[in-house]
Amino acid sequence: MKEEQKILKGEVRSSATIVPENLRQTYVPQGFDENDNRHKALIVVGEPRKYSLTYDLVNTAMKYLEDNDWAVELRDLYDLNFDPVLHPEEFYYVKDGIGVVPDELAKEQELVRQTDVLIFAYPNWHDAPVSIVKGYIEKVFAFGFAYQDGAHGPVGLLGGKHLYTIMNCGYLGGGRGYVGDGIGQNDELWDQYMRAFKVFDDDTANFWGMTNAGRFVNDQHPKNFSPDYQNKLQTLRDVLKEHLKRDLF
Repeated sequence: MKEEQKILKGEVRSSATIVPENLRQTYVPQGFDENDNRHKALIVVGEPRKYSLTYDLVNTAMKYLEDNDWAVELRDLYDLNFDPVLHPEEFYYVKDGIGVVPDELAKEQELVRQTDVLIFAYPNWHDAPVSIVKGYIEKVFAFGFAYQDGAHGPVGLLGGKHLYTIMNCGYLGGGRGYVGDGIGQNDELWDQYMRAFKVFDDDTANFWGMTNAGRFVNDQHPKNFSPDYQNKLQTLRDVLKEHLKRDLF
């Protein structure tokens, strides 16, 4: 914690994003239940720092969706103390659907059943979901819930839903969005990364019977403690809203 305080004061440099204290926003969504007739978004977050740029994007997205009459449920995996480890006693349920659904997973599955759009939000580490999100995916989207065997291979069971990802990252060529959303710095490199993510997204969505709605990937974050941070942060928030409207509405 001592090191964290030095980082937050700018005394020690970190490559992690830090939103200045006076610019941080918080937002608590109203949640939803099965009787809510509005569009529903379930946002699953794997980010331990509430002051990160990733979390700022989450707060921006939640407020924007609810301002547009969506119902939003937040599942902050750190606040929930979600256990991403697949334990031996859970293995055969997750792998084959054998046995009783653990209570922790049953609650998440019920929220997934109710939602229209499933949004994962996390920072980019090694071009993959961070471990707590990966564990959530592996354990919650179990056999018999998310997919089953069919005559010609696995069949997804979550049809009619859309899959989306919000991801803040280091430099991937210059862009904000998905395939085709480079900003003219190195669009070829950007699209190379985005096409790779799209293969993963399409496969995951199809495996569960969902539709891939894309991603909002950002590699243009303000430099920590820069004098123009506020203006750049507001621009980023506005661009995210534009992409949510394009991708989800």
